[in-house]
Amino acid sequence: MYLIEKEAVVGGHSASLCCKATDVCSKCSSCVVPGKVKETLIHPQIRLLTNSSVSRLNGEVGNFRVEITQEPRYVDPQRCTACGLCTEICPTSPKAIYALPADVTPSSYILDERLCLRFKEEDCHLCRESCPTKAIQFQLKPKQQVLSVDAIIIASGFDVLNARAKGSLGYGRYPNVLTGLDLEKAFNREGCVGLPTNGKQPQRVAFIQCIGSRDEGHGYCSHVCCKYATKLAGLVKYQSPDSQVTIYYIDMQTAGKGFAQFYEEYKESIRFVRGVPVEVLRTASGELEVRFEDIPRGQVCRDTFDLVVLSVGISPKRQSWELARTFGLNLTDDGFFEIKNSLSSNETNVEGVFLAGTCQGPKDIPDSVAHGLAAGSKAIQLLAEFESRRPGNQSER
Repeated sequence: MYLIEKEAVVGGHSASLCCKATDVCSKCSSCVVPGKVKETLIHPQIRLLTNSSVSRLNGEVGNFRVEITQEPRYVDPQRCTACGLCTEICPTSPKAIYALPADVTPSSYILDERLCLRFKEEDCHLCRESCPTKAIQFQLKPKQQVLSVDAIIIASGFDVLNARAKGSLGYGRYPNVLTGLDLEKAFNREGCVGLPTNGKQPQRVAFIQCIGSRDEGHGYCSHVCCKYATKLAGLVKYQSPDSQVTIYYIDMQTAGKGFAQFYEEYKESIRFVRGVPVEVLRTASGELEVRFEDIPRGQVCRDTFDLVVLSVGISPKRQSWELARTFGLNLTDDGFFEIKNSLSSNETNVEGVFLAGTCQGPKDIPDSVAHGLAAGSKAIQLLAEFESRRPGNQSER
């Protein structure tokens, strides 16, 4: 069995999400990801290929030939001692060579050719010359290989909707306007959140829902925004009980086991405002002024905050079109992979090719795990049926 990963590490977005537990577990399921990744990597029948992508597919169920292109890391993990000298001497900003986080898998240094001066045709050898073990190898080329497989499961994940597209909300202009994923990473990295401008703990925090979701061109609910915003808001309130936390929403999507109760418990400590913010401005004192429509009252109102968090939604992976062309798959109008019929959300129009997770549509972690298990089960079932139809097997059954 092969696990083909386009990035240098496995885990996707889920690996960067934080635990949102307070006195009790919030059931965000982020804690299950590292364990599942490690189980996969130590499994004797799974071979991991990172920095890899599928360039061509031939054949049919039971006899697929998959052509793989594996991009070089330019750092030999067998020689690298993680001394850090290469990163210190690298002249680019951000650094073109760096250590991957210790909690990602596999953990190693990597050189990003998009940032490296040498790959921009400049005469720079500083990192290679500083490496005492000669682990850096610029001359490495992409490797091509062909895999023979019986079935394929696509779990290409999702992209985060671009918060900069909502320019009136200040993301990219005001440092104290973050996305939900930015806040997740801050909690995951530091264990708490501080204002990007001064590191102080924010006392007035606003969450703005449906950033990108349910807009023209993205007319679907991302299913996860209300959940993660409410749980992150609860974590902010737990760490700073005196803080004032507000969530602006169109309507709260409380589907999912236990979330309606979770939402009811937080209604006393978190301010929920049914209103659509249209603009975020920075005041002369450095605060963030949120201008919003209060829907029940039918008025335009203003509030000021230290930190504003934009709850960005799930978007189809940018490479979905290329993957669809390579595999001969159909896409929905929204850009997700299309399913064969409404009775199975794993099967595609190509027999033997299955879908798992958010490449098929928005899902949270538990739903993605369940969807992946279903895809695996479907693949095993199909291969068992295919094997039973092979010549010579009918008489044996």
